[in-house]
Amino acid sequence: MDAVVIGSINVDLVVGVDAMPGPGETVLGQSARYQVGGKGANQAIAAARQGARVRMVGAVGTDAFAGMLTSALREAGVDVAGVTQAKGPSGTALVFLEPGGQNRIVVVPGANAALTPEGVERAVMDLDAPRDMAVVVQNEIPPDAVLASIRAAHRRGFRVVWNAAPPAQVPVGVLGSEDVLVVNEAEASHLAGKPVVDPKAAREVAAQLLALGPGLAVVTLGDKGLVAATRRGTIQVPAWPVEVRDTTAAGDTWIGAFVAAWDGGEDVIQALRYATAASALCVTRAGASDSIPTRAEVEAFLRAHPPSQIFS
Repeated sequence: MDAVVIGSINVDLVVGVDAMPGPGETVLGQSARYQVGGKGANQAIAAARQGARVRMVGAVGTDAFAGMLTSALREAGVDVAGVTQAKGPSGTALVFLEPGGQNRIVVVPGANAALTPEGVERAVMDLDAPRDMAVVVQNEIPPDAVLASIRAAHRRGFRVVWNAAPPAQVPVGVLGSEDVLVVNEAEASHLAGKPVVDPKAAREVAAQLLALGPGLAVVTLGDKGLVAATRRGTIQVPAWPVEVRDTTAAGDTWIGAFVAAWDGGEDVIQALRYATAASALCVTRAGASDSIPTRAEVEAFLRAHPPSQIFS
């Protein structure tokens, strides 16, 4: 096992709109489709499509979507032994997709709220896995389950990748020097208490986030690339210019690709670049989990495009 992803599994209802409605206003949508989503599921699928051996720990409901969700994970190569079933609806996300690829998302937790500290701790402690395995968590499951996952990972000697999204406070000292904290510009702004709108501001905030405990802090900036901070300094990786069709799952693709590359033995800079290329490919396609590229596709993209310059 290369990675265990502990997080949300959702069914997404994606609605294409020309413009978002105002208060009391009704607008006509251009399209509607159901798809597999949730930060946890997307990240697990992204890592698996890069060739990593991944187990998903999460919950689906007892509704008609449960079978579709677990089947999609299994078909992507994800081990679903850690996926349980909770009475009631599965997690649901309403995704409004505007022209230009920007999205607005409302998440209803559903079965994701059934994950307990005891359950996730048992799932981690029972793993038969090497010490260099990564445990990946996000904030679409209950906060106490997130913290329990991290504590259990540390007891086993596993490294943690925490995608603090949706934004929430990261307690000082929860993460250790072998761990990674990943946020986008909005989440970085929340943690820092000030706007993060460009690479200069991101460099300052990424360095500040190291004070929370991780050995690597990453601030992703969409079409501006990313900034990462380590104890040795900061690294800036520009994004590849691509035609954006849909930004849904771009951040999750980045996380999964980074985990697959980093835990697979590549150095940090190469893993950052690889994940950025995977995310660039993702936004050129419509959809959530179905827009996530494979390792072969990412490698072909990297061969066809000169590597983005790295600024230290």
